[in-house]
Amino acid sequence: MQPSRPARIVSLWDLAALFGVLALAVFYFQVLPLLPDPVPVHFDALGRANGWAPKARLAWVVFGTPVFLWLVLFLVEAGAAGLASGAGRSQARAIHPLRGLMGLGLCLLMAGVLLVPLQGSTALFAGLLALVVCMLLGIVFMIRDAWQALPQASPSEHYRGGVFYVNPQDPRLWVPKRVGVGWTLNYGRSAAYWVSLLILAAIPALVLAAIALIRK
Repeated sequence: MQPSRPARIVSLWDLAALFGVLALAVFYFQVLPLLPDPVPVHFDALGRANGWAPKARLAWVVFGTPVFLWLVLFLVEAGAAGLASGAGRSQARAIHPLRGLMGLGLCLLMAGVLLVPLQGSTALFAGLLALVVCMLLGIVFMIRDAWQALPQASPSEHYRGGVFYVNPQDPRLWVPKRVGVGWTLNYGRSAAYWVSLLILAAIPALVLAAIALIRK
């Protein structure tokens, strides 16, 4: 049995989010004098502006979005770690890569938003691409860390890679986690893939909703 690592409030992955915020702050103050007032901050699917924010409130949108998401993921980890023990806490810490890289990705997205009045919608789509890449990398590293936290768990023929529960004979869509507390999806059921897509789609949807609320 491996000794459990001491609990950490933040990790080296959070430096990615911190670097993103600091770099965004430098960029923000350089580009702010060049921006119109109000500044476009909300766009349709084609990249056309359909929402604006006055310069006086622009900082709340630009910095509030990545900070808000980082805090949400921080509280998710704190809650999961508080309810779990042993290997479950190690699994809770697996969210660190996603938290840090999503924070960085949102900073890159906000930089793209700032550039839209100067460079057009191409800057927005470049920022969205950077966010998606960061999110996917965060998910990959999160799964890797969660898998590495599993050696204390008992083996099971229905777990793929020690992480994903796959049992077509099990009628349940949600099953208790093998380590820690909570529930996980049964990927032996086709509905599990749709639920996963909805969860992934909810992340950018929450970001856009937060921007809309701040803009009002």
